[in-house]
Amino acid sequence: MIKRILWFVIGTAVGVYAVTRLKKRAQVLAPESLQASADKMASAIRHFGDEVRAGMAERETELRDALGIDTAAHDREGDR
Repeated sequence: MIKRILWFVIGTAVGVYAVTRLKKRAQVLAPESLQASADKMASAIRHFGDEVRAGMAERETELRDALGIDTAAHDREGDR
């Protein structure tokens, strides 16, 4: 009899634990949460792209200065 009660209590505790974990997981995977995560990811990707472009422009300027290339002549070629 005591064994059955013990197993019943253990089963109930595991069931309650599983339900609470599943509710938390469902809350994390809810559409609002997914949208917030997607917005954060998009923002991070945009920021990374901006940083890469800024670094590329800075490095291009350094290389042009080091090689003595006239930036005005390059700008005129790019306008064509």
